[in-house]
Amino acid sequence: MIKTNLIWADESNKVETLDDSDCLLILTTPTLLASQLFHFSTPAKTYIEQVFDDENFAGNKGQCVFVQGLKAFKTNYKSDTENSGQNEIRQQLADVKRVLFYGVDFAVFEASDAPNVSSRASTLSKTNDPSMVNRSSYASDSNSAFNSKSTSDMNQTNALAFRYAEQQFDALFKKLKSISVTLEKLSLMALSTSETPSSDPVNFVASHSQFLSALLRSYFKQGYPFKGYKTNNRLVSNSRVRDGNNDANSVEKNVASNETIDQAIKNKGTLSLALDANHFNNAQKRLVSHTMRYETALNDAMIWAKDLAHMPANLCTPDYLAEQAQQLAQTFSTVSCDILNEGTLKQLGMNGYLAVNAGSQFAATMPILCYTAKGLENSPPVVLIGKGVTFDSGGITLKRSPDMRHMIYDMAGAGCVLGVIQAVATLGLDLNIIGIVASAENAIDGKAYRPGDIITMHSGKTVEVMSTDAEGRMLMADSISYAKQFSPSVIIDIATLTGAAISALGHKASALFSNAPALESALIEAGELANDRCWPFPLWPEYQDAITSQHADMMNTGINSPGAISAGCFLSRFAEGTPWAHLDVAGTAFTYTKSLSATGRPIPLLLSYLSRCAIKNKR
Repeated sequence: MIKTNLIWADESNKVETLDDSDCLLILTTPTLLASQLFHFSTPAKTYIEQVFDDENFAGNKGQCVFVQGLKAFKTNYKSDTENSGQNEIRQQLADVKRVLFYGVDFAVFEASDAPNVSSRASTLSKTNDPSMVNRSSYASDSNSAFNSKSTSDMNQTNALAFRYAEQQFDALFKKLKSISVTLEKLSLMALSTSETPSSDPVNFVASHSQFLSALLRSYFKQGYPFKGYKTNNRLVSNSRVRDGNNDANSVEKNVASNETIDQAIKNKGTLSLALDANHFNNAQKRLVSHTMRYETALNDAMIWAKDLAHMPANLCTPDYLAEQAQQLAQTFSTVSCDILNEGTLKQLGMNGYLAVNAGSQFAATMPILCYTAKGLENSPPVVLIGKGVTFDSGGITLKRSPDMRHMIYDMAGAGCVLGVIQAVATLGLDLNIIGIVASAENAIDGKAYRPGDIITMHSGKTVEVMSTDAEGRMLMADSISYAKQFSPSVIIDIATLTGAAISALGHKASALFSNAPALESALIEAGELANDRCWPFPLWPEYQDAITSQHADMMNTGINSPGAISAGCFLSRFAEGTPWAHLDVAGTAFTYTKSLSATGRPIPLLLSYLSRCAIKNKR
């Protein structure tokens, strides 16, 4: 597992950072190079300066120099000041095989999250960036539970600065990978003299939570691999087959345990961060520790979601997702899990849900996770519903075959819900969450549901099936109506629902639909601050006409209508009376036609939103 290691260092223990590192990374600027080189022994400094000259390296943004084979640090040295005799700094000699100097744009790091921001921050806040439209006016003052009045120039500044910083760090870690530097054992160290500790980029980045978040998030993102199932890691699921279909020829036998599956997708790596202890007061130290804890929890959640998404459908079945939910509940005392099997789903009248799974040899499941914060047992929960179609053939409305293999990603919403609850439980956030994993497989056999079928849903409403490939909304509709029994404060569903969302927004932003303007505004703002953006679409009454049916209450697809909006209109009919939002992540949870492309989105957006809800609860 990729992790981070924080060291509060003085000059005597900084070298500990390098003990197990493959590469020392030094963030620099043109004005800081001289003071940073002062930390190196004279031979090393002479050699580095020669490399700088050969490579025309001046520490400008995006420039990098890779130096190998150094005995980097002096045994002891004195600062070049009038009082140098009183400031002797002792340090053990360290062997650093590889050092990379990387130029950063220090100007953006002057954009602080403190009340008094720099001119750079002011410039950022005034940027005419259409992505930073202030939508707080959408929020209703009467709906105080969701009304976020914190959208301001300062928050816009933070979002822009965070996005810009993450782009810089993405470029940095991509550069490291391109020159074959492993990201598994990397160290960043503040190389500043005792007189100017705050001017070192590493210290400064750590002093501002959004920049430290950007650094960690980029590292985690670029360091993620999926090891797959090659010869020595060959794995087969132990998923349960539906009663009556467990013929030896129908399902591959289990030859490996879940522990082996987990081992195949683990990765070891450490980013060590050494900060000047004297530069940070206790409050700042707590903020640094909290930021690292938050980003680590977020990363662990995203890794799990991506690993699940990358699993083939014969391994990641509805039963496997149910097992994962149970294991999550066993890990945290604040999380419980209840699994609704097919018999229970039938008794509940979840006919739309079961219709989707009717053609599959695997049993449908509905794991329901409950995270309860201490002292808030009676508070209304936030309900998260994740689409968990472990494979989507399209059913009788068969998908085109060349890229059908990528439909293993159609359970990305379910992986997101599992990951979010894991992160929330790890952080111990002060709110209650119900997580519903709507898990089925859309396959084909003689029992599969057909175009033209009339389905009576859990809510009692009837649906005329126009396309069996519009299966996600059938699952989600039954799940939404079932979720109302929990008396939630809000319902948010996450689904890789429509190709139309990709046509509209590409792979940059998730499509957002909501019946509650304040909830919509809060999600947009949370996405901006997490650099995991969403964009709102209308659910006007005019769009509802497209799903009007002559035979039932509604059709499951629209006629001559924008597909993503029609899907949103369909779901909105089952959310009536409850604040609800739908995130169509077809373009952001993975990249269609590309293998191993799962992103873990929109976990950053949701964790940002839930963290802010928890802060409000605490107040």
